Amino acid sequence: MRTLRVLVVSVLAALVGSLTVLVGAAPASAHEERPAEFPDGTGTRPTYLGLDNPRSRVVCTSDSAKRIRAMTPGRLRTANLALLDRCEFRSIQSAVNAITRRNTSVYILPGVYHETRWAQKKRSSYCSNLESASKDPLPLSTYIGSLSSPDTGGAAAADEDGSDPIALSYADQRACPHNLNLISIFGDRTPHDDSIRCNSRLCGTQLVGTGKRKLDVIIDNQFQKLNAIRADRAGGVLMRNFTVQQAEFNAVYVLETDGFVVDKLITRGNDEYGILAFASDHGLIQRTDNYFNGDSGIYPGSGSDLNADNPSFEPTRYAIEIRDNKSHDNTLGYSGTAGNSILAHGNEFYDNATGISTDSLFPGHPGLPQDHARWTRNKIYSNNENYYTRFVDQGVCDKPMPERGYMDGTVCPVVPVPVGTGVLIAGGNFNSTDHNWIYDNWRNGTMQFWVPAPLRDEFDPSKLYDTSNYNRSFGNKMGITPSGAEKHNGVDFWWDDQGLGNCWEDNTSSRGEPTDNFVVDPGPCADGGSRLVPGIAAKDAGFLSCSQYDRADPTWRHPPECEWFDSPSKPTDEAASPLPLAAPVSDGTATSGAPFDGTHLLTIGLGVIALGGLVLGRRRAG
Repeated sequence: MRTLRVLVVSVLAALVGSLTVLVGAAPASAHEERPAEFPDGTGTRPTYLGLDNPRSRVVCTSDSAKRIRAMTPGRLRTANLALLDRCEFRSIQSAVNAITRRNTSVYILPGVYHETRWAQKKRSSYCSNLESASKDPLPLSTYIGSLSSPDTGGAAAADEDGSDPIALSYADQRACPHNLNLISIFGDRTPHDDSIRCNSRLCGTQLVGTGKRKLDVIIDNQFQKLNAIRADRAGGVLMRNFTVQQAEFNAVYVLETDGFVVDKLITRGNDEYGILAFASDHGLIQRTDNYFNGDSGIYPGSGSDLNADNPSFEPTRYAIEIRDNKSHDNTLGYSGTAGNSILAHGNEFYDNATGISTDSLFPGHPGLPQDHARWTRNKIYSNNENYYTRFVDQGVCDKPMPERGYMDGTVCPVVPVPVGTGVLIAGGNFNSTDHNWIYDNWRNGTMQFWVPAPLRDEFDPSKLYDTSNYNRSFGNKMGITPSGAEKHNGVDFWWDDQGLGNCWEDNTSSRGEPTDNFVVDPGPCADGGSRLVPGIAAKDAGFLSCSQYDRADPTWRHPPECEWFDSPSKPTDEAASPLPLAAPVSDGTATSGAPFDGTHLLTIGLGVIALGGLVLGRRRAG
């Protein structure tokens, strides 16, 4: 019989073994960002002002007239012809710079825009030497980053004009808007005061493509800059009806902004993200199509943490709404470190490596640990694409970025994800996965595990087990399509058995009863769900190894003991076997749901903290 003490020892031993292997790994860093803070929440979501806003600027290309004349006769063609007569700009950024009043629309007529003037603009002496000359420098220790290595194939991160730190203060971003950005909207004209509110003529700016289709207006960054469009402290910004492509970091980047709408956009062929919103509030992302992105198509990271002190499962309100989007053929359809207070509904996440992910893994993100996201009435299916073996292992991702074929479907994963998974909660609290169709995900329909607090630089022993707790999955149709066809998941629900208040109930499955790998019975939601026990060693140790993935390092492209990048087999009509444990659990002591006492939790906790420090030391080395 396996006693509680034996289980404690096995958990700690597995973590020790895993983390010891990782100590010698290469250092990891990424496209860093300045420390961010949340808006004060006084903003509002903007409303589309139409194609007849009297406050407007008009942008066109040399062939816009030809494209407009080829449009089908009707109101839209007539409106475009009228706007063509008013066109005075050949550059979107030039039109933005010419804005004199708030709530101005920049109408972008059909055509392809490269913004060459700003992409190739020679830097000032100050902007060329920010590492040494900055009047508002950021200490390296304050950077927000992730675990991925910077990409040596990128063109935007290096510039022959001078030094090019990635994490710039807001003041330096505003002073040097095109060091890292093709098109920029900076709304806070007083960067040195205590407020991050939009207080300039650029508040309420709307970028609007005037074509019939999203592809009628294309903004092609051509990997010239890190970000294609950056809206920073730009309260009231709205972007609508165009395509953005080939950015090294983000196609569309919304940061510290209170009130924004991203509507009817295509983002594609970007090394990392399609649409990234960070530390923002009162946001809406809707009716977009996002594909061929190396991280996620849609990323609502560090959503304004409105529910941080809310002990209830029900949120007070949501910060960002994500609805009626398609995100496919990416590493992740949706992701969000500290993706707090997010409502995602009516979306389709398919043909990615993993469909949806939220996490509390990466240090420095405001709002950790993650809490209060809801994913409801989404279609999450066929997320089985293995870009690790198809492109990383074949050397495609070692080529210079413009030569990798991103526009032809190459995806170079920036982050590690378990191929074949529908929904992944990697350390999150109070999340609701309900009333979705989750099917044809060959590894797991959903997956949830604990992320030890030291991995996000939190060493307070009392917070060691502060993820994943109070998550609920209910009313989902597992392995069943909206038409009623059966397309099994590998396992419907995967859980590492850790956490307090988690529950799964009232779900239906193509296999009759939903399949799972649970060792600990979580119990019904009405009874409070699961009791606090540490995660099962054989499960959590695998995550710790996989988290060290680094696509730029030949060794750490496949971390030891990581099976996430192995393509799962297509499920058969026989239910998949749950993950085997290192040793059988045969008595009820560790499986009945009874909590561990403080001594046992502290023992494991101190071990994880110490070993977590070794991993973090490795991460920061060099």
